[in-house]
Amino acid sequence: MHETDQDEWADGPEEFRSDIERFFTHFAQWKRPQVIFGKAWKPHCDVYESDESYHVVVELAGVPEDSVEVLLQGRTLVVRGERPSPPSSGCHRVHMMEIDFGQFERALELPLPVDQDRTTATYRHGFLLIELPKLGREKSRDIRIVKG
Repeated sequence: MHETDQDEWADGPEEFRSDIERFFTHFAQWKRPQVIFGKAWKPHCDVYESDESYHVVVELAGVPEDSVEVLLQGRTLVVRGERPSPPSSGCHRVHMMEIDFGQFERALELPLPVDQDRTTATYRHGFLLIELPKLGREKSRDIRIVKG
């Protein structure tokens, strides 16, 4: 091996390391991929059912109440809005990034029609609580048999 080839090889790993560090420094300043490509994230939901209603709980920590929209289209419940980007901390390296931000949308298909006029939504401590009373389903009751 020539001396010049060996010198170039010896400098190679350090230069490669520097390139990698520059890449991650710039990468940390980018927005989350779903925001870059316009894809909305989906908040976590729990759905419960009682005899009279469906109950939906949507986790929306950090989302301002006035940016949340709740739509009921037939049997489809749609929750959409936007969580603002967290304030910049001035850090240059990201070690973990799990909190989604930007636009979100969640659509849930309900098994039975619901009463839109009696549906309620409450936003409390980062959770959206939606109660959807069932429509067109009669309650069961005991029928008394009369002796004839």
